[in-house]
Amino acid sequence: MTDVSPTDAGQESDAGRRYTVEVGSGTRHQSPVGYWFDEIEPVWVLDKNVTVNVNSVSSLLAASSRYSYIKTLSHYGRTKSANHVQNMNSRMGALLRIMATDSISTTALINYRATLTRETEHHLGALRGFLYKWCDLGYPGIDDDVIDLLKSWTLKGNTKGDAVKRLDPNEGPLTDNELTAFNEGAVRSFEVNKILLDELAQCLLISHTGRRPKQIAHTKNCDLDGTKTNKKGEPMYLIHIPRAKQRGEAFRGSFKTFAMSLELWTVLSAQRKNSIASVERVLGYELQEADREALPLFPDITAFESGQSVVELRSLLATDHLHLPSAQVTATLKKAVAAAGILSERTGQLLDVVATRFRYTKGTRAAREGYGLMVIAELLDHTDIQNVEVYTKNVPEHAQALNKAMALQLAPYAQAFQGVLVDRESEAKRGGDLSSRIKFKGQSMATCGQYGFCGANAPIPCYTCNHFQPWLDGPHEEVLADVFAERDRVQQITDDAAMAAVNDRTIFAVINVIQRCEARRAELAKMAKEAGK
Repeated sequence: MTDVSPTDAGQESDAGRRYTVEVGSGTRHQSPVGYWFDEIEPVWVLDKNVTVNVNSVSSLLAASSRYSYIKTLSHYGRTKSANHVQNMNSRMGALLRIMATDSISTTALINYRATLTRETEHHLGALRGFLYKWCDLGYPGIDDDVIDLLKSWTLKGNTKGDAVKRLDPNEGPLTDNELTAFNEGAVRSFEVNKILLDELAQCLLISHTGRRPKQIAHTKNCDLDGTKTNKKGEPMYLIHIPRAKQRGEAFRGSFKTFAMSLELWTVLSAQRKNSIASVERVLGYELQEADREALPLFPDITAFESGQSVVELRSLLATDHLHLPSAQVTATLKKAVAAAGILSERTGQLLDVVATRFRYTKGTRAAREGYGLMVIAELLDHTDIQNVEVYTKNVPEHAQALNKAMALQLAPYAQAFQGVLVDRESEAKRGGDLSSRIKFKGQSMATCGQYGFCGANAPIPCYTCNHFQPWLDGPHEEVLADVFAERDRVQQITDDAAMAAVNDRTIFAVINVIQRCEARRAELAKMAKEAGK
């Protein structure tokens, strides 16, 4: 191994040197989020979610380049995000394996580029920056002709926004109906104990903010802020969410503030109490208020089970050690969809959800409402506007005109109706309680099975409520005609498809009730016919 000391290897920035400790024959560094890793170790753990197998790549290089590669990668390890380091390690490994080479030469690069397509050429583009840094740091292994070749190339970047432009039903933005179905489904699953409180909170926070899983996982109890008021003196409910993908930024280095509804605030406030209670139960002692506020909003309970002292706990709270792994947030989204059986009306299958789709949805809805590039970039927490033009070019119009024929086809997939059809009032829950009757234009047509006050303007909102019990002989066709007429009226007055589509999910629910009524009548007729034989 070539012996090149850091002093001989170019001048590194203060940020790159700040967290370095010489230990024996190795050198320990600290990643931006506070994890220590040793250069001589084959595997580096850089944050809660990322482990980099350095040896799997460095072992492919010739001995003369191996040390240089590890030194350059360690520079990335203490100055870049863990995901970026992992990406560089993977890209280098791919080049060496595909080319069956142990060094970086112009021949290897030319042949490697020939194996790439328009969609994968950005792999080499990403690696180019790493090779530039390798050379800049002064480590041997990258000759000048390699750098000259890389500088002469114009490499295509990663294709951005393709799923948005195509309105991909599996990867692109959600339709208004799919977004509503997800939110309602998550709440419904919590109400019947199919998902837990922290899982409901994760789902709604992702859905409402469009943040990345890592950002949600990195929130703390102190990020909830109910101390502010608006100009009218009304309370404001805020959450300060840590930013992500900011180059070289430390753990929770900066934040974006979001306002939320009272309903979401109530859920997150309950989760804050749940977080404190869960952690204190595992630790076996009560925490001081400052420590309670520093706890993760979504703690990784297993990380507390080793029974840390208060001093150890406070040290760990400065890192992401005690926070939920970001992969678990994605798993929670999928769990909520499966628990509620949420289908996409576009595919007829379970809704395919990852956090990215909620980001796409937020950008798409903002563009549809006429917001410009700067506003959309701010909403999505982009540092510039280069990646948001996809939302304003050919603005996708999800809320297209909905006619009855189309609605009849989509209604079974939308699954907007969550109640129970009953043959008659006496069979309904609370059927003997006259105050539970739901009326349409003075005609009784359903029963509400909920005990307690409901402020909904019955019966339109009732069709999507799981306490709704429509009667078999109710005037549901008249309700459908009325909702369609209201849709057309709003469209004519506002000329706004999004406003006109507000009750589309209710339309799907009413149609589903009508279809169930038809099926039930056919079933009763068949039973009567068989009984008369």
